[in-house]
Amino acid sequence: MDLVHGVDVSYWEPKVDWSVLRAQGFKFALVRATSGIGYVDPKFKSHWEGARKEGLLRGAYHYLIANQDAKQQADLFISTIRADRGELPPIIDLEDKYNENATNTKIIDTCKAVLDRVEKAFGLKPMIYSRTQYLNVHVSRNGKAPAWAKDYPLWLAQYPYVFDPNMHPNKNMPTQAVGWQDWKIWQYSETALIDGVTSDIGAPTECDLNWFRGSEADLYAFASVKQKEPVTHTVKSGDTFKSIAEKYEITVDELLDANLALLAEGAKLTIPVRTITKPIPIDDKKVSTRTHVVKSGDSLGSIAQKYAVSVDDIVALNPQITDRNMIFLGQVIVIP
Repeated sequence: MDLVHGVDVSYWEPKVDWSVLRAQGFKFALVRATSGIGYVDPKFKSHWEGARKEGLLRGAYHYLIANQDAKQQADLFISTIRADRGELPPIIDLEDKYNENATNTKIIDTCKAVLDRVEKAFGLKPMIYSRTQYLNVHVSRNGKAPAWAKDYPLWLAQYPYVFDPNMHPNKNMPTQAVGWQDWKIWQYSETALIDGVTSDIGAPTECDLNWFRGSEADLYAFASVKQKEPVTHTVKSGDTFKSIAEKYEITVDELLDANLALLAEGAKLTIPVRTITKPIPIDDKKVSTRTHVVKSGDSLGSIAQKYAVSVDDIVALNPQITDRNMIFLGQVIVIP
């Protein structure tokens, strides 16, 4: 079975050197963007842009809190990644924490409402993250998965392994959740210590590791991104593997992995060019929103009244508003 390595990060992994992760063979990054109706991960922007610049494919995720308003949760997630939605499908995270008091019906209904609203905004099916046991026990009615369960790709968490870069699993695969798709991504470790992921003071910090089920070409197809074709470099006098790697912004290991030839003048080397994507904005035609430029005398209350919406709805779409009593002349506000 072909598998591709990836990592997922959030505020709990404050410093990530994405060039180091790329050099270790990681090809994708899943990054927490938001949680509930009002939390934006403070490390999201730096993780998101850092992974993009190093050519990793990215997927953003929202941590669902079932007893909070579904529309506000979806709109917070959408507004946070509006300018760049990433290459992989958006992800809804279903877990125990903060959902201990939610009924199965509430979890299912809130989840589906968020999925529908996010799908409308992005124009593609979101992915669902969870554990097999949680899906079987809490995202079910009378022991059966919702009818829509098989419609969504699954990112499944199950931890039989610690990280070993040379390991390739052929057993202990995750148990499939009843009534759901088989896993597309498997989070196989939540306690890995790897080069490039540290605390703010440089101490090793645990992170989560994942496998995508398929080849690298399959990963790019799943992301609907065209992988750049390798280019050819003709070795010139004075060239070294290091100088060639630096010229094409790849690592020496990546260069050596792609070439069995010796470094002889006139030899042609294959250069595995990084696929650095441009930010992918959400198509605003698919999202029922508009914008308002703050004028003298405006308040959130007066703006909400003008557009016949609630202040809560405006705040949910504008994570940059941290104090409802403070908006600024010329500020652009998204209006539902």
